[in-house]
Amino acid sequence: MNKPVNINELDVGFDIPAAIGMDESQIQTPCLILDLDALERNIKKMGEYAKAHGMRHRVHGKMHKSVDVAKLQEELGGAIGVCCHKVSEAEVFARGGIKDILVSNQVRDPAKIDRLAQLPKLGARTIVCVDDVDNVADLSAAAIKHGTELEVFVEIDCGAGRCGVTTTPAVIEIAKAIEAAPNLKFTGIQAYQGAMQHLDTYKARKEKLDTAIAMVKDAVEGLKAEDIECELVSGGGTGSY
Repeated sequence: MNKPVNINELDVGFDIPAAIGMDESQIQTPCLILDLDALERNIKKMGEYAKAHGMRHRVHGKMHKSVDVAKLQEELGGAIGVCCHKVSEAEVFARGGIKDILVSNQVRDPAKIDRLAQLPKLGARTIVCVDDVDNVADLSAAAIKHGTELEVFVEIDCGAGRCGVTTTPAVIEIAKAIEAAPNLKFTGIQAYQGAMQHLDTYKARKEKLDTAIAMVKDAVEGLKAEDIECELVSGGGTGSY
Protein backbone atom coordinates (compact mmCIF):
# COMPACT_ATOMS: atom_id res chain seq x y z
CA MET A 1 0.00 0.00 0.00
CA ASN A 2 1.18 3.52 -0.77
CA LYS A 3 1.31 5.85 2.20
CA PRO A 4 -0.42 9.23 1.61
CA VAL A 5 2.07 12.06 1.13
CA ASN A 6 2.12 14.83 3.72
CA ILE A 7 3.25 17.90 1.75
CA ASN A 8 4.54 19.48 4.98
CA GLU A 9 7.09 16.67 5.27
CA LEU A 10 8.59 17.29 1.82
CA ASP A 11 11.87 19.19 1.46
CA VAL A 12 11.77 22.20 -0.86
CA GLY A 13 14.59 21.90 -3.38
CA PHE A 14 14.85 18.13 -2.96
CA ASP A 15 11.33 16.65 -3.02
CA ILE A 16 9.46 19.62 -4.48
CA PRO A 17 10.49 22.94 -6.09
CA ALA A 18 8.18 25.11 -3.97
CA ALA A 19 5.64 25.06 -1.17
CA ILE A 20 2.25 26.76 -1.02
CA GLY A 21 2.61 30.36 0.13
CA MET A 22 6.23 30.80 -0.96
CA ASP A 23 7.26 33.93 -2.84
CA GLU A 24 7.95 33.44 -6.55
CA SER A 25 11.59 34.38 -6.05
CA GLN A 26 12.06 31.42 -3.67
CA ILE A 27 11.02 28.73 -6.21
CA GLN A 28 13.82 26.24 -6.85
CA THR A 29 14.54 25.66 -10.53
CA PRO A 30 14.24 23.76 -12.78
CA CYS A 31 10.51 23.37 -12.34
CA LEU A 32 7.33 23.58 -14.38
CA ILE A 33 5.28 26.73 -13.70
CA LEU A 34 1.86 27.01 -15.36
CA ASP A 35 -0.80 29.65 -15.76
CA LEU A 36 -3.69 27.22 -15.32
CA ASP A 37 -6.31 29.42 -16.99
CA ALA A 38 -4.15 29.91 -20.09
CA LEU A 39 -3.18 26.23 -20.14
CA GLU A 40 -6.78 25.02 -20.05
CA ARG A 41 -7.84 27.57 -22.66
CA ASN A 42 -5.07 26.50 -25.05
CA ILE A 43 -5.72 22.78 -24.49
CA LYS A 44 -9.40 23.20 -25.37
CA LYS A 45 -8.61 25.36 -28.42
CA MET A 46 -6.13 22.85 -29.84
CA GLY A 47 -8.46 19.93 -29.17
CA GLU A 48 -11.42 21.62 -30.82
CA TYR A 49 -9.33 22.48 -33.89
CA ALA A 50 -8.07 18.90 -34.27
CA LYS A 51 -11.57 17.46 -33.89
CA ALA A 52 -13.05 19.90 -36.42
CA HIS A 53 -10.42 18.85 -38.98
CA GLY A 54 -10.74 15.09 -38.46
CA MET A 55 -7.36 14.66 -36.78
CA ARG A 56 -6.26 12.66 -33.76
CA HIS A 57 -4.39 15.05 -31.46
CA ARG A 58 -1.40 13.54 -29.65
CA VAL A 59 0.44 15.18 -26.76
CA HIS A 60 4.21 15.63 -27.16
CA GLY A 61 5.49 14.31 -23.84
CA LYS A 62 8.95 15.87 -24.05
CA MET A 63 7.40 19.35 -24.06
CA HIS A 64 6.21 19.30 -20.44
CA LYS A 65 7.30 15.83 -19.22
CA SER A 66 4.22 15.69 -17.00
CA VAL A 67 1.73 12.83 -16.69
CA ASP A 68 -0.71 15.21 -14.98
CA VAL A 69 -0.61 17.71 -17.87
CA ALA A 70 -0.97 14.90 -20.42
CA LYS A 71 -4.06 13.62 -18.64
CA LEU A 72 -5.46 17.16 -18.59
CA GLN A 73 -4.91 17.32 -22.36
CA GLU A 74 -6.81 14.05 -22.73
CA GLU A 75 -9.63 15.23 -20.47
CA LEU A 76 -10.09 18.77 -21.78
CA GLY A 77 -8.69 18.54 -25.30
CA GLY A 78 -9.59 15.03 -26.38
CA ALA A 79 -5.93 14.04 -26.86
CA ILE A 80 -5.62 10.33 -27.64
CA GLY A 81 -2.27 9.76 -25.93
CA VAL A 82 1.33 10.91 -26.07
CA CYS A 83 4.41 10.71 -28.21
CA CYS A 84 7.81 10.41 -26.58
CA HIS A 85 11.35 10.65 -27.90
CA LYS A 86 12.81 8.02 -25.58
CA VAL A 87 11.77 4.66 -24.15
CA SER A 88 12.40 5.94 -20.62
CA GLU A 89 9.88 8.76 -21.18
CA ALA A 90 7.36 6.29 -22.58
CA GLU A 91 7.74 4.06 -19.52
CA VAL A 92 6.86 6.94 -17.19
CA PHE A 93 3.71 7.84 -19.16
CA ALA A 94 2.64 4.20 -19.41
CA ARG A 95 3.06 3.69 -15.66
CA GLY A 96 1.11 6.92 -15.15
CA GLY A 97 -1.90 5.51 -16.97
CA ILE A 98 -1.52 6.86 -20.52
CA LYS A 99 -2.96 4.18 -22.84
CA ASP A 100 -1.72 5.20 -26.30
CA ILE A 101 2.00 5.87 -26.72
CA LEU A 102 4.10 6.63 -29.79
CA VAL A 103 7.88 6.52 -29.49
CA SER A 104 8.45 8.96 -32.33
CA ASN A 105 11.97 7.77 -32.96
CA GLN A 106 13.93 4.68 -33.95
CA VAL A 107 14.97 2.33 -31.14
CA ARG A 108 18.08 0.28 -31.95
CA ASP A 109 19.83 -0.49 -28.66
CA PRO A 110 18.98 -4.10 -27.62
CA ALA A 111 18.30 -3.17 -23.98
CA LYS A 112 15.96 -0.36 -24.99
CA ILE A 113 14.17 -2.57 -27.52
CA ASP A 114 13.61 -5.11 -24.74
CA ARG A 115 12.11 -2.41 -22.49
CA LEU A 116 9.99 -1.07 -25.36
CA ALA A 117 8.50 -4.51 -25.97
CA GLN A 118 7.29 -4.64 -22.37
CA LEU A 119 5.29 -1.39 -22.52
CA PRO A 120 2.08 -3.13 -23.71
CA LYS A 121 2.11 -5.11 -20.45
CA LEU A 122 1.41 -1.79 -18.72
CA GLY A 123 -1.80 -1.45 -20.72
CA ALA A 124 -0.49 0.95 -23.35
CA ARG A 125 -0.94 0.67 -27.09
CA THR A 126 2.68 1.07 -28.18
CA ILE A 127 3.83 2.42 -31.56
CA VAL A 128 7.46 2.91 -32.64
CA CYS A 129 9.12 4.32 -35.76
CA VAL A 130 11.37 2.38 -38.13
CA ASP A 131 13.51 3.55 -41.06
CA ASP A 132 15.71 0.47 -41.53
CA VAL A 133 14.42 -2.96 -42.47
CA ASP A 134 17.05 -4.62 -40.23
CA ASN A 135 15.38 -3.02 -37.19
CA VAL A 136 12.18 -4.96 -37.85
CA ALA A 137 13.59 -8.36 -36.88
CA ASP A 138 14.95 -7.01 -33.57
CA LEU A 139 11.58 -5.49 -32.62
CA SER A 140 9.77 -8.69 -33.58
CA ALA A 141 12.11 -10.90 -31.52
CA ALA A 142 11.63 -8.74 -28.42
CA ALA A 143 7.84 -8.68 -28.81
CA ILE A 144 7.79 -12.47 -29.21
CA LYS A 145 9.94 -12.83 -26.09
CA HIS A 146 7.51 -10.82 -23.98
CA GLY A 147 4.31 -12.01 -25.64
CA THR A 148 3.30 -8.50 -26.71
CA GLU A 149 2.45 -6.66 -29.92
CA LEU A 150 4.25 -3.56 -31.14
CA GLU A 151 2.73 -1.31 -33.76
CA VAL A 152 5.11 0.33 -36.21
CA PHE A 153 5.25 3.51 -38.30
CA VAL A 154 7.61 3.73 -41.24
CA GLU A 155 9.31 7.11 -41.00
CA ILE A 156 9.71 9.30 -44.07
CA ASP A 157 12.47 11.91 -44.24
CA CYS A 158 10.42 14.83 -45.52
CA GLY A 159 13.21 17.41 -45.28
CA ALA A 160 14.77 17.33 -41.84
CA GLY A 161 17.65 15.10 -42.91
CA ARG A 162 17.83 13.36 -39.52
CA CYS A 163 16.13 10.02 -40.03
CA GLY A 164 13.61 8.32 -42.27
CA VAL A 165 13.51 6.90 -45.79
CA THR A 166 13.22 9.09 -48.87
CA THR A 167 11.43 6.91 -51.43
CA THR A 168 8.10 5.13 -51.70
CA PRO A 169 9.77 1.77 -52.60
CA ALA A 170 11.70 1.95 -49.30
CA VAL A 171 8.45 2.60 -47.40
CA ILE A 172 6.83 -0.41 -49.08
CA GLU A 173 9.84 -2.66 -48.41
CA ILE A 174 9.82 -1.92 -44.68
CA ALA A 175 6.01 -2.10 -44.42
CA LYS A 176 6.04 -5.57 -46.02
CA ALA A 177 8.73 -6.71 -43.58
CA ILE A 178 6.65 -5.43 -40.65
CA GLU A 179 3.51 -7.17 -41.93
CA ALA A 180 5.44 -10.43 -42.22
CA ALA A 181 7.07 -10.19 -38.79
CA PRO A 182 5.41 -11.98 -35.85
CA ASN A 183 4.04 -9.75 -33.08
CA LEU A 184 4.38 -6.58 -35.16
CA LYS A 185 1.67 -4.57 -36.90
CA PHE A 186 2.20 -1.98 -39.63
CA THR A 187 0.07 0.98 -38.56
CA GLY A 188 1.15 3.83 -40.82
CA ILE A 189 3.62 6.58 -41.61
CA GLN A 190 5.42 9.25 -39.67
CA ALA A 191 6.37 12.35 -41.67
CA TYR A 192 7.50 15.04 -39.25
CA GLN A 193 9.66 18.05 -40.10
CA GLY A 194 10.20 19.80 -36.77
CA ALA A 195 12.49 22.57 -38.02
CA MET A 196 9.80 23.68 -40.47
CA GLN A 197 7.64 24.79 -37.55
CA HIS A 198 10.16 27.50 -36.65
CA LEU A 199 10.21 29.21 -40.05
CA ASP A 200 8.94 32.77 -39.76
CA THR A 201 6.54 33.05 -42.68
CA TYR A 202 3.46 31.07 -43.61
CA LYS A 203 4.74 30.84 -47.20
CA ALA A 204 8.01 29.22 -46.11
CA ARG A 205 6.20 26.76 -43.81
CA LYS A 206 3.66 25.89 -46.51
CA GLU A 207 6.40 25.05 -49.02
CA LYS A 208 7.91 22.54 -46.58
CA LEU A 209 4.48 21.14 -45.71
CA ASP A 210 3.55 20.70 -49.37
CA THR A 211 6.72 18.65 -49.87
CA ALA A 212 5.90 16.41 -46.91
CA ILE A 213 2.27 15.97 -47.96
CA ALA A 214 3.28 15.02 -51.52
CA MET A 215 5.71 12.37 -50.19
CA VAL A 216 3.06 10.93 -47.88
CA LYS A 217 0.40 10.81 -50.60
CA ASP A 218 2.78 8.99 -52.94
CA ALA A 219 3.70 6.49 -50.21
CA VAL A 220 0.07 5.85 -49.26
CA GLU A 221 -0.85 5.24 -52.91
CA GLY A 222 2.12 2.90 -53.24
CA LEU A 223 1.07 0.94 -50.16
CA LYS A 224 -2.52 0.78 -51.42
CA ALA A 225 -1.31 -0.73 -54.70
CA GLU A 226 0.32 -3.48 -52.63
CA ASP A 227 -2.89 -4.01 -50.60
CA ILE A 228 -1.24 -2.64 -47.46
CA GLU A 229 -3.50 -0.48 -45.31
CA CYS A 230 -2.07 2.76 -43.92
CA GLU A 231 -4.26 3.41 -40.87
CA LEU A 232 -2.54 6.52 -39.54
CA VAL A 233 -0.26 9.31 -40.73
CA SER A 234 1.58 11.18 -37.99
CA GLY A 235 3.14 14.61 -38.42
CA GLY A 236 2.88 18.30 -37.76
CA GLY A 237 2.60 20.10 -34.46
CA THR A 238 1.56 23.35 -32.85
CA GLY A 239 4.12 25.21 -34.97
CA SER A 240 2.54 24.03 -38.22
CA TYR A 241 -0.91 24.53 -36.71
